[in-house]
Order: sequence, then structure tokens, then C-alpha cells
Amino acid sequence: MGYRSKDKTIKVSSGKRRRRSNKKFNIRMIAALSGAVVIGVVAIYVVYSSLPFVKVSKAIAAGNRYSENAEYDAAINSYSEAIEIDSGSVTAYNNMASAYLSIDDTESAKKVLYDGWQNTENEALLGNYLTVIMNDAVNSMNKGEGNIDTVLSVMEVLEQDNTNADAIELLSAAYDRCFSAYTNDPNGLFRNGDENGCSFAKYSDLLRRMITVYENTPSEELKALILKYAIPVADSFTINYEDAVSYKAILERVREAVATNDEIDSAIACLVNAEGVQEIFADIFTQLDVGNVDELRDFVVSEKYLTLRDVFLNNIETPQENTTYVAISREAIILNRNDGKFSYRFLNFEENPQTKGVITLWANYFEDDGVQRCSISYEPESVNGNPYPHTKYSVTYLKSYTNSGKNTKVAKMNYRLCTEITDENGETDETIIGDWGGDNEYVMDIDTIESRIKA
Repeated sequence: MGYRSKDKTIKVSSGKRRRRSNKKFNIRMIAALSGAVVIGVVAIYVVYSSLPFVKVSKAIAAGNRYSENAEYDAAINSYSEAIEIDSGSVTAYNNMASAYLSIDDTESAKKVLYDGWQNTENEALLGNYLTVIMNDAVNSMNKGEGNIDTVLSVMEVLEQDNTNADAIELLSAAYDRCFSAYTNDPNGLFRNGDENGCSFAKYSDLLRRMITVYENTPSEELKALILKYAIPVADSFTINYEDAVSYKAILERVREAVATNDEIDSAIACLVNAEGVQEIFADIFTQLDVGNVDELRDFVVSEKYLTLRDVFLNNIETPQENTTYVAISREAIILNRNDGKFSYRFLNFEENPQTKGVITLWANYFEDDGVQRCSISYEPESVNGNPYPHTKYSVTYLKSYTNSGKNTKVAKMNYRLCTEITDENGETDETIIGDWGGDNEYVMDIDTIESRIKA
């Protein structure tokens, strides 16, 4: 009843004291065991939360919530986090690509899907990747923005699925839409220098890839597509000579591996003929490049030069365009379509002022006592890129009167060199060397010649 003294408490029997002591001990044990259970559950939860698939699921779930709220940058970061944890998560790749497409970043979407396919070999990712490519190409063409790069992207679809009818149909439609822009500019197709344009490197890459697909999986549809692309849509196009050599090899491969037609055969004939002409003039160009104009004397009467000249002089059929003055240069040729067949010519100085030099073959009738004159001219490359003053050397082998001593004139076959120098105002200084390289060589300017003619 009230406060008890310490003595009374102490007098409590030892048995009671033991029972009380044991009871307190058991309570503490239960409390300790309960704590151990809680700690164990927390530990299990921590371990579970640390599992990679759980982290991936959480990151994907977070990304999905962000996407639903149109917070696409945050969604992309979450999907990227999931991929960093598990590069084999197909869902993360697909959802991340979808987020990129939602902000019209198709290039990133394609990269994500392609990387996902590479990392997982999942066919669904590949299918989505190809679908994005096709849709992007269609959108570009519908906007009038399609170009050779668009075609090359669709070609990737065909390489992955050789029988993809949609890809073949889209490539066929792209031919006119992507190349018609170059129909009015012969230099625009392969020589415009625009990195977004149709460079020959891109065009030849496309043709080679088409041929490879056809060799693996031939079909009539793909054959028709290759024959279409083998010849550009433009009726006139210029191609660098070194590219023309490659183009010939590609067309020959088309003819051997796929099929041919009149346009392809005539284009090959042009390119083969151009190679033959280059061989005829290769040595003389080498001499002229180092200033050896004297070498034109022997060349203008050489059998190989006269044989080619006679082709034009006698109007013999040739793929090379037949004119009186035939330019021969090394930089480029222009191919022209006429009635389903091609002819060609080399660029002259006016068309290509940055040339390394142009030789002009003369195919005009002019006889001296029944002997046909032999003529040729040469225009060297511009100095420091400036075409003026413009120099032109003309060499003619003809029968003319020359001084033979004691003021006597004798008619004989001899060489004549005419040098014309034109400035940017169109003013020309002309000098003639008669009996050039002979014993009775003489020099005369054009004014003197004209005054003598008038007299």
C-alpha cells in the first residue's frame, strides 16, 4: 500500500525473484528476435531492388511515365539508363526509338533500333528499323526533298530483305523524283561538287549494291530496277574521265550479271572509244605538259593521228561526236542521249577553263596539189587558275612557198606554227612561223600577213 522500503523489497523470496528475472529475459529475447526479422526483410528488399532486371524495369517504367506526359528528353534518358544496365533490353530500344520519333528525330531513332538489333539480334527491332527508313524516305520524297542519300537508305532495306517488294517499288519511284533535278544541267549530276548532290561515288555505290543483291536473289523486278538505274535519267550528263573508266566497268558488270539494252550497249561503246582516244593522245599530252610543243610536228603526221582524223574526215560511224574541230581533253566527257543511243565528246577549253590542256583535232578538207593538209592545235592549262592571257598553238603540215635563199621561193611541204594570245578583252596577238623547224624558217606577225594579202 504505499511506498515500500528497500529492505522489504529485498526480502522477497529468491524464487519469486528468479521468476521475475526470467520473465524479463524472455521479453528481451522476443524483442531481439522481432528486430532480427525486420532487418532481414529490409535486407531482402535491398537485395531485390539491386537486381539488374528490377532496375531495368524501373527505368523503363519511369521512361514510359515521362513519355505519357510528353517529357521525351527525360524519357530518353530513362530508356538509355535501362540500356546501360542491360544492353539486351528489346523493350528499352523500342521505347527509346519511339520517344525519338515523337520529337521528329528519325536519325537517332534509326540508330537506336539498329544498335539494338546489333546487340540483341532481335528480328522485331530489325523490322522496326527498316520501317522507319521506309517511312522517312517516303516523307522526304513527298516533301520534294528526296535525293541520292534517300535512295541509298532504301537500298539498305533491300539488302536486309532481298525480296522486299515495297523497297523495290519505292526505289523505282525515287529514280525520277531524285534525279530529274539534273536534267537541265549536264554538270549537275556528277560534277556539281555539292556534298548533298548525286556524286559519282554515291551513284556507283548504289549500282554495285543493287547488282550484288540481284546476284544473291535474282528477280524480274530487281532486273528492271537495275536496268533503269544503270543509265541516269538526264539526256545529257558530264562525268569525270576517271569516273568514266569506273562507269564502264560497272555497266559491263550489269551486262554480264543482269541484262542489257541499247542504251547500255551504246554507253559502253562510248566509254570504250574514249579510252582508245586517250591512249592515242597520252604520249603527246605528256610532252606538251612539260612545254615540248615541237613534238606536235611529228605527231600531226603520225599514223595514229591521221587514222583518227580520217574517221571524222570521211564521216565514218563512231560513238565520238563528229565535228570539224574535235576537242581532246583528259578531265571529263559528256554523254548525250539521242533516239535511245548515246554519243560522247570531250570537254573543250571554254567548257572547262580549268583543264590541264586541250588538243583539237582538225578534220577539214584542204588539199595542196592533191595532198590533204594535217592540222592540230593545243591550248595549255591556265596559269594560276586564270584563263587569260589565253594561248593557242596551231600546227599545220602543208605545201607552201618558203624562202630558199637569194630571195627565191620554192613550194614544198613544210610545217607552220601559229601562236595566238588572247587577253580578257578579246584582243588577240597572232604570230606565224613558216617552215617551222626547217632550214628556211621565218617569223611573221598577222598584221604583216594581212597587209601583204591586201597588197
